[in-house]
Amino acid sequence: MRLHPIAIALILATAASCSWEDDRPVAWERERTVLGPIPLKTQVAYVDSALDRVTLVDLERDDATISHRNIGRRAIHAVPSTDRHVLFVITRGEEAIKRGQIDEAPQFWVVDTQYASVAPVAYAIGSPFDRIAVAPDNSTAIAYFSAAGPDAAGFFRNPNELAVIDLTRPPGPDNPTLKTIRSFGSVPEGIVLSPPMVIRGAPGDMTDSAARTFAFILSSNNLTVLDATHPTRREISIRLDLGGQPVIPREVVFAPNTASAYVRSDHARDVLQVILEASTPAQGSETATANDYRPQLAELGAGGGPTDIAVYDDINNRRYILAATPNTSEVVIIDADTAQFRAVPLADPIDRILLFPAGGRDGSTPRTAPQKALFASIGAKLPRVHVLDLEHINDPLTQASIRKITLDRAVRDVVPVPGRDLAMLVHDDARTVLGLLDMSTESTSPLLGVGKLDSYDFSPNGSYLIGATSNVSRVGFIALDNLHPTDFRLDDPPARVLSSANSKIFVDHGDPLGHATIIPSPTASRAEALVLEGFLTANLLDEGPR
Repeated sequence: MRLHPIAIALILATAASCSWEDDRPVAWERERTVLGPIPLKTQVAYVDSALDRVTLVDLERDDATISHRNIGRRAIHAVPSTDRHVLFVITRGEEAIKRGQIDEAPQFWVVDTQYASVAPVAYAIGSPFDRIAVAPDNSTAIAYFSAAGPDAAGFFRNPNELAVIDLTRPPGPDNPTLKTIRSFGSVPEGIVLSPPMVIRGAPGDMTDSAARTFAFILSSNNLTVLDATHPTRREISIRLDLGGQPVIPREVVFAPNTASAYVRSDHARDVLQVILEASTPAQGSETATANDYRPQLAELGAGGGPTDIAVYDDINNRRYILAATPNTSEVVIIDADTAQFRAVPLADPIDRILLFPAGGRDGSTPRTAPQKALFASIGAKLPRVHVLDLEHINDPLTQASIRKITLDRAVRDVVPVPGRDLAMLVHDDARTVLGLLDMSTESTSPLLGVGKLDSYDFSPNGSYLIGATSNVSRVGFIALDNLHPTDFRLDDPPARVLSSANSKIFVDHGDPLGHATIIPSPTASRAEALVLEGFLTANLLDEGPR
């Protein structure tokens, strides 16, 4: 089945041939960038910077439904929420200098993709930020600048400015809060927002409203902590400079029960533990900007220089941190609640840690306490991986031992299969030589003849690997239960493949007008597939430029 809306090229050609060419709206002449496809729960989103709208392809029913959400002018960045029900978009806006233009400031948009009746909400953020950090519970978002530097569309740029947005409240004079954090010569390279955490001993800490979100702002030689629930309060800066190579924080994991964070940094000696403790503001401090907490710092890991960390909760909801420290030839297991740690010898330069069983994508399969950890040396390209049992790792009377799995080829990447005790091993940079590691039996199987994986995804329950090559008009499937391969012939080469939460496969063909193939399931026939064309310009004549 094919749908053929009028193409935008025809519209532009018609407009160019008319006598009123100089009077046509300037929107037709805008530079156009399409952000996407962006995978949502059972939808796929595209954000059009020229048409000022989000196009949603709904895969819930047999016939795909196309809908639109109008947003601001010139979209520059978009990310989905963790649960993939909400889309966050930053628009640059525009200055009215030509006929048909309107003055519009940069805005942060919240697009509810579940309910068409809910209009997108815009927050005035003042600056054309190009990065977004969102709290795990969708309560808070921060818009900020990347470290790429100013672009040609701007004049001045404050790289340490943030827009802190309370997503639980409507836009207003105090929402968002614009804030410039202190700089020690560096700019933010990333922001991680915590889950809700309670500072024990702080005022009102026994009430639900006491739970707060904290932003950990990562920059060279500096870690900044900001109470994002009270963004007008002063941020706290933690200097990481060791006097040698720059220390760059890369990864943050949280232990909410103890209001703690664990930070892994390049060129650092150890994992940095940051415990947020209650503190009485100094006498005479301004109440509006004074903090009621302070960070207590500790270095964990015995001077190892961590290269990767992972966090998990055991069956008793006790949180543990795994850290690979190649400089000491160890893997360190840290009790997040007590900060006690245990070291297990491992000579390989480990830089990748995965936990099994892995949780399903976006919560589709509930995460259970992991029983094994997989360690790999991606940078060193070693032909082996290692497995550590976690079930009794906290018992000092139990000997912790690591088992080695020898492979035929070097490991270039390891990808967990969602919801399964399986990992995909990648043995070359082009993703042409693959293997499948069964964590339950600790055995490996080659995946032959799958071709180069320019794009791939897993079905939500981990039953199929779905792959595509950009110059081959086919989609390949591998049933991960028995490694049986099949393929599906397309009419045109694919650019990207996505799997929705209801197991449909969305194949984007890279056409700026919109061209996609929807495959109902990995076992579907060509007669059951749906081909969409021109959906990015659907209803364009009816709506016109805004």
